[in-house]
Formats: sequence, structure tokens, C-alpha cells
Amino acid sequence: MNWKKWFWTLVVLDIAVVMLFAVWLFQPAKPISVPSPKKVKGATFTVYSNKEHLNTVINDYIRKKAKDHPVQYRVWLDDRVYVASKLPVFGREMDLVVSFIPKVVKGGNVVLESPEISLGDWELPVTYVLRYLRKHAPLPDEVIIDPKVNRVYVELTDIRFGNGYQVSARKIDLAKDEIVFTLTIPTSAKQ
Repeated sequence: MNWKKWFWTLVVLDIAVVMLFAVWLFQPAKPISVPSPKKVKGATFTVYSNKEHLNTVINDYIRKKAKDHPVQYRVWLDDRVYVASKLPVFGREMDLVVSFIPKVVKGGNVVLESPEISLGDWELPVTYVLRYLRKHAPLPDEVIIDPKVNRVYVELTDIRFGNGYQVSARKIDLAKDEIVFTLTIPTSAKQ
């Protein structure tokens, strides 16, 4: 008779945990606004790259930005843009993989569209996972997740490198391994 009491206690506890997780997961996301790109005046260069080189640059940038955060992730370009991390689920780490199709938008920024999301072997609802990532992932300020439209905006034009250099995308064709950027080196006002 005692085992029945423990069984029902465990069932109620499991249901409570699932309900708390669902409430936390389905909380509404804060509204976002995507700012217009900022243009820097200066000398411009066209930079041609490929997926392998860009993978190295992206992950080095992420490593520096998120080095002290408990949630670590990596990005790689293949037929799509992939983002992977490990999430603890019921005391076990599972692979969370999100993939997108990149699109260059006016002004040289990038929109990541058509997300596909999986946790282990499970396909997950995109909106909820994007909302979770927006709240908990250590994203650079230049990455804006908009769960309402299932998109991620990468504001390349807001990224400033060591000497104020600015990058904007011109073409991203992952199938042909063609990635083209414009690098702007700002000129001083005094000349």
C-alpha cells in the first residue's frame, strides 16, 4: 500500500515539473525593433571568403564575447547556418541544433530565416526555442532574435573591429561556397 502513495507522489511531482517548464517556456517575449544600418565613411574593400574561413572568424568572435557565460555554443556554415549547444534536460545533456538559411538584406546586414530546431532527435517548435535562446543565450549585441516572425537579424554593420573597421554583407551563397563582404576602413575627418 505504501508504494501506491509514493507512485502517486512521483506522478504529481512529474506533472508539476512539466507544468513549471511549460509556463517558463511559453512566457511572451519582449518586443524588438531592428535599427536601420549605420554607414561609415571611408575606404572600402571587397572581401571574398568561403565557409571554412568564416566559420573560424565567427567562432573566434563568439568565444571572446561569451567566454564567461555558462551556456556555450558554436556556429558553422554548411548547406545552412547551424548553431549548436548543449542543454541540460532532466539531468542529462542533449544537443540543441538550430539551422537557418541566410539572406543578405538592404544595408549589408543578414537575416537568418526558415529555422529548423532539434533537441536530440526531437523536432521542436521554433517560436518557443527562439524565445528561450533570446532570453538565455549569451548572444552578441549585434544578434537580434525575433521569435514572432521566426527570424534572427545579424547587424553586421554595427560590429566594429579593432580600428573601427565596418563589415557589410554583399552576397552569401552557401551552395556555391561564395561569401562576399565589403570592409570599410574609416577615414579621419582631418585631411
